Amino acid sequence: MEREKSMGDFLSILYTVVDTLSLIFFLDAFATRRWDNWKFKLGVGCFIALLCWVLQVPFVFFGRDPAIKIGMIILAYTISARVLYKEISNSMLLLLVCIEYLVTYYLSFGLGMMGAFICGMDGEAFRSNFPLAMVYGGINYSAELFLTYTFRKVMRQRRLSKKSNSLTSVRSLLYFLFPSTSFVMLVLLLYMTTGKDASEAVVAAACGSIFAANVAILYLLERMEKTAENQERVLALEQQLQFQAKNMEAASQLYTAQRHKVHDFRAHLNILQGLLQNQEYDAAEQYLNSVTKEQTDRLFLVNSHHSILDALFNTKATEAIRKGIDIDFELNDLSMLPFDVSDMVVLFSNLLDNAIEACEKVDGNRVIRVSVVLKRSLLFSIRNTTLPVKIKNDTIQTTKPNASLHGFGLSNIKLILNKYHADFVMDYTDGWFQFTGEIET
Repeated sequence: MEREKSMGDFLSILYTVVDTLSLIFFLDAFATRRWDNWKFKLGVGCFIALLCWVLQVPFVFFGRDPAIKIGMIILAYTISARVLYKEISNSMLLLLVCIEYLVTYYLSFGLGMMGAFICGMDGEAFRSNFPLAMVYGGINYSAELFLTYTFRKVMRQRRLSKKSNSLTSVRSLLYFLFPSTSFVMLVLLLYMTTGKDASEAVVAAACGSIFAANVAILYLLERMEKTAENQERVLALEQQLQFQAKNMEAASQLYTAQRHKVHDFRAHLNILQGLLQNQEYDAAEQYLNSVTKEQTDRLFLVNSHHSILDALFNTKATEAIRKGIDIDFELNDLSMLPFDVSDMVVLFSNLLDNAIEACEKVDGNRVIRVSVVLKRSLLFSIRNTTLPVKIKNDTIQTTKPNASLHGFGLSNIKLILNKYHADFVMDYTDGWFQFTGEIET
């Protein structure tokens, strides 16, 4: 008896490990691990220890109440998953944890009912038979681990694939699978409430249909996430085209103005030459002073030897000065910048637009400090005065009336930085907001 109890405790720990690994494989298909080294493995070990402890709590304080046990397991799953994964919302994480638990629960229940049916036993007798329970446990948890691992592998391949799914009829079938299964379960429950017994085979078939319905929900959920991601990319591309058109126009205006300056310069030389030939030195000096004073209003405020970025920076600088904002740049030679210039235009356009918009709301000191330096990596920093802001999870909550129509600026910045695996940080201190980033070359 003692030996069976020890074996039962060992199997309980083993099954907990398998459940944890299955959840990890499942969440890997949707979220990003917070760490990729020994820290993640240590976190998984702590997760297993927490789950083993949680499984004992209901028996000590609440008896064998299954609702309390399930609730505590879901809570432990969600808290641990929140620590181990990032780039996923809390609500989405809770939904995935619940779905994974339901899928594995129905898989376990369905296989148990099937085993009892094959052995000609009822469910209670099948579970109390220790050898059969061990065989069932091996099959069930092996299937659970195999299915979640295969699911993760398939989902990762789908993310890498650029092919679109055009099987609308199959997708429609999946949409109707869950309500159809719910209807079957409702009929089954109504049948059982009349006092009639349902066979183990019927219950097992119902569990199988629920399992299939949950798998269909996971597939449709992944499609929805893909659609939302593509929608965000389209918005980013539209804004990128707007920025490119705007900066091409600015570059054209700068070029036209420069041609006028060259033409005027030749006229100035001719006038000075005539005054000097006539020995009108005082008039020549006065004229030269007036021309020099005019030229102090420089056409180009920024010169990084990168024509497109110079056009962008000068356009934003002119806009800031026109709005009463003190702006200065610290740049070096960016002519050898190795990144896609359209990405850089989107990045710096959004950063400078956000800084200008924030400064406009400030009464008094309106200042923007821009630093873009190319060395072994591209280091950039935009620092500006602003009203108090709250930064949470690398996001600033918009205060605009319709939040759904705004907030793409920061999203576009993150898309570009994630594309180049860049590091960035946002900070607000004493009326100053600063966005700093580094892109490895």
